[in-house]
Amino acid sequence: MVPVVAGVTTAFVIAGAVESGGTADAKAGVGILLQRAPELGSAIRIPKDLPQSVQSAEILGALLSVKQTPTEAPLRIASRKNNILRSMTKKLPAWEDKGWIETPNAEGLQALAAALRGRTAETKLAVVTSSIEVEEAHRIARTGTGKQDTDQIDLRIADHLQLRGAKLSTLTQGLAYRGIKALKERVHRKATDENVLNTQSAVKALFKKAPTEKLIWRSIRNKDISRQIRNFMWKTLHGAHRIGKFWEHIPEMGDRATCQHCGVTESMEHILTECDRPGRAEIWALAEALWLKKYTTWPAVSFGGLMGAALAAFQGDNGKESPSTARLYRILITESMYLIWKIRCEVVISSKTSTEIHNRWVALMNERLEIDRNLTNHMRFGKQHVLPPSLVLETWKGTLFNEDKMPPQWLREPEVLVGILPIRSRRSPSPPVGRRGRNR
Repeated sequence: MVPVVAGVTTAFVIAGAVESGGTADAKAGVGILLQRAPELGSAIRIPKDLPQSVQSAEILGALLSVKQTPTEAPLRIASRKNNILRSMTKKLPAWEDKGWIETPNAEGLQALAAALRGRTAETKLAVVTSSIEVEEAHRIARTGTGKQDTDQIDLRIADHLQLRGAKLSTLTQGLAYRGIKALKERVHRKATDENVLNTQSAVKALFKKAPTEKLIWRSIRNKDISRQIRNFMWKTLHGAHRIGKFWEHIPEMGDRATCQHCGVTESMEHILTECDRPGRAEIWALAEALWLKKYTTWPAVSFGGLMGAALAAFQGDNGKESPSTARLYRILITESMYLIWKIRCEVVISSKTSTEIHNRWVALMNERLEIDRNLTNHMRFGKQHVLPPSLVLETWKGTLFNEDKMPPQWLREPEVLVGILPIRSRRSPSPPVGRRGRNR
């Protein structure tokens, strides 16, 4: 408990800070400053199992301030942002009515609301945009993020202050369903956890930021990735494809666990990055060749990097992130990866020639280019689903065939193709024939 002076309000200034926010390496801290005794300031490192954000840190800082002040002593808590004030006044009734379902930082907010209700003296929540105390609290918070070990924060709520359940008048079927799902304990699958960790480390190595698990699952729903490929990536991250070890425990099917071309246990990582079967090497070579028409370096291909392709972040010439560069990378990686998988499934039945593999990849890229061009037509698809023409132009800029002879706005031009051409057969194709057998 802090020292209390009779008749004097105990005043705290709190501030939150986060290092590497939004990534798996995020570290949040909170600074708690007692105004009349700055030397008693506390730097707290937020536990890893709680959200690592400034908002979460400030909520927990307010909770600690309440808990270390006697309930009969007047209390004032000031912060730079109005997060705590809005949470405990305007938003609190709605959150409690729906039983805290899908509420961000719900655990800390519930504990703070209960702690405030348990007080008998006046409590004030204030917002102070700039002051010496606020700056000092923020400095202490940054110190908290640098602490080696996290601090323990008691989030238990007394039974008489615990408000359980949702209000029937505000409960919907969808909300109830999501609440039931949240109550279920998450089942950890070894394959899933290993693939997610692999993706996190690969993305960090490529793009300097380790994504959170939630961000990885959200990324595979990126609108630049087709539905079929989203399903493929979801099953791959879960290790749900019927390959490799899946067949080892099925009688008379054990031989299917081995790659018939390489003689090793088959896995999706082997298929996409290691297998010497015709298809994989040729497709990645084509993807690299198209990329190098526009950029100087091709990121190394790894299984984790493929699964995290939608999280790619590239800087442009101005030093800022380039959405068009990341978009081209997403398209190249995901479409090529899925084509490798389809060809692998097909060659189990019949082999494929290098020319056929080359031409299928070129046709696939031209198809994506044509889709992008069509999706810039707001008259046809509506403003809600249309792609910005500038984004499409920047995405494919530098990768097209005879681009120097094309107008700057080539979206409505005929015969726009990627800069890698199909391999023509020695025999010239016959002219098109109409339905009744006559040339038209």
